[in-house]
Amino acid sequence: MKKSSNHSDSRSRRSSGNSSRSRSSSRGRGGAKVNPEWLKNFLTEMLAVERGGVQLYEKALEELSHEDLRNKLEQFHEQTQRHVELCEEMLEAAGGEEGMSPGAEAAEHKAQGLMTAEVPEEMADINNLENLVLAETKDNWNWETLGALMQKIDDGELKKTVSRAVREVRRQENDHLKWNEKALTQVAMEAAHQPPEMEEEEEGFEMEEEGKDY
Repeated sequence: MKKSSNHSDSRSRRSSGNSSRSRSSSRGRGGAKVNPEWLKNFLTEMLAVERGGVQLYEKALEELSHEDLRNKLEQFHEQTQRHVELCEEMLEAAGGEEGMSPGAEAAEHKAQGLMTAEVPEEMADINNLENLVLAETKDNWNWETLGALMQKIDDGELKKTVSRAVREVRRQENDHLKWNEKALTQVAMEAAHQPPEMEEEEEGFEMEEEGKDY
């Protein structure tokens, strides 16, 4: 009888262990809900990144010399302003405030660093497009991450608000990133094929010397 009892205890322990592993596996597969406080902080960071993006588009438009890029930059600037509004709506629905979370503060500092970098006038378009590629890479990642998590938001109304925003923005963010990368490559290739300025200066100097009357 003792032997049977030992076997029963062993089976019970194995069953308990399997059940525990099953629960752990379920959590690992995404059964857990999104932490509401984490989401509030993440949304404040998203808002800061989008506001920084608005400033970067304004700077790029103000300093633009490649007029063929203006229409798209103006379109993306307008869309990014709309993304700011959507982030504000999501943050409000989450019960958060627009104060500086650590992530939002870091995003603001990064945007200011990009805004204040000084380059020669002829490099302005390349520099501004580089800044936009960096900002849109982060933007794109933010919205993709939010899209991956939105079904695990516990609050039903917040989930609806987030889902609507993600549906509106996701494709736009992808377009922003791809277009800015392409535009940056276009402007960089153009710069790469410019004749060296030294040759032009030397030619002007030679013509000036020939015109002198000795």
